[in-house]
Amino acid sequence: MPVWNYSGVRQNGERTRGLIDADSLQSARQKLKKEGILPVSLAPHAGGRESASTESPSGRSRLPARDLSTFTRQLSILVGAGVPIVEALGAILDQGGDTPPARVASRIRDNVKEGRSLSVAMGALPGIFSPIYLNMVRAGEESGTLEIMLTRLADLLEKQSTTRRKVVGSLFYPVMLMGVGILMVVFLLIVVMPRITSIFEGLKATLPLPTRILMGSSAWLRSHLMAVGLSLVVVLVLLVRFARTRRSSLDRWALRIPKVGDLVLSTQVARFSRTLGVLLSSGTPLQKAMEVSEAVVTSAPVRSAVARAREDLASGSSLSNSLRESKVFPLLAVHMIAVGERSGKLEELLIKLAEGYEQEVDQTIGTLTSLIEPVMILFIGGIVLFMVMSVLLPIFEMSQAVQ
Repeated sequence: MPVWNYSGVRQNGERTRGLIDADSLQSARQKLKKEGILPVSLAPHAGGRESASTESPSGRSRLPARDLSTFTRQLSILVGAGVPIVEALGAILDQGGDTPPARVASRIRDNVKEGRSLSVAMGALPGIFSPIYLNMVRAGEESGTLEIMLTRLADLLEKQSTTRRKVVGSLFYPVMLMGVGILMVVFLLIVVMPRITSIFEGLKATLPLPTRILMGSSAWLRSHLMAVGLSLVVVLVLLVRFARTRRSSLDRWALRIPKVGDLVLSTQVARFSRTLGVLLSSGTPLQKAMEVSEAVVTSAPVRSAVARAREDLASGSSLSNSLRESKVFPLLAVHMIAVGERSGKLEELLIKLAEGYEQEVDQTIGTLTSLIEPVMILFIGGIVLFMVMSVLLPIFEMSQAVQ
């Protein structure tokens, strides 16, 4: 359905602007009048039909995680204040302007106006709302606790976004440091070192081994620079393809790496525990909650353990016993889940378990960062020191010969 940019005046004299879906200009005017808005200007939204959609051609959502959490938080606040769904979505649309959240709110509001429930209206937008999101909204509508479910969803999305930012932020500096160091070394070898070492080429004396290695490396790199660049691109493409085709093997291998395996496992257990705990606290049946929780797990061994546990639950086994037999989940997590099953407070203990492992993730990231940074600095410093010494050694030898 085409989207229109509008500006108008409400009945109380307040000026407003935003987006509205309508088949034609006349339909857009009628929809605005029904909402109590006198249109002043109406124009097709730049980009037409395609820009009205929040999905890319591949079907992936264009709504960033931060925008989705903000949208959910605003909706929960408005619903908690007693604002009807249509008006709440309209308020988000009015303040959002021409943004992805505003376009999402516009499409959801139109679906709700057609008589659909909020969960069904959200489900009509493929690729934007995850199964856990839709299940919790549906549970909130059925139980009359929509505000609580939206608040929990906002907390969950914000927590996931915070964890993701911490991981990316912790890895950004070491990766940037390594990249800058490599570029600096390449620049020295290609541009700087040939000018410095050219003064040694005319010497009949035998140069020190480090100097000969440096001169040979510089000459080889300058003559094969294009081949090296193409080789790196080919290797990168092959590594990406290998990672996609052998994802399960790589996931199992990653779990065996010291510290890194602990980080991956803690992240996966925290994600699984928080998702399952939030779903169970919203009234979702255990089997359905396990199915959704399995979808949020990205590590193949952990996902396989969750899938096996879901199948065992259908045959009458307990969740803790099945996870213990998988030998993937940490024993502490299995023990806490067993305690939750016996006490009838499984959802509460799952949330506490998630919080504990999220703290462990933060500590592990800090430890790895503190180890990686000095190692990279020493590595790059060692290369630079080798290059400097390769230049200085012949100079020292010549000064001694002159004396």
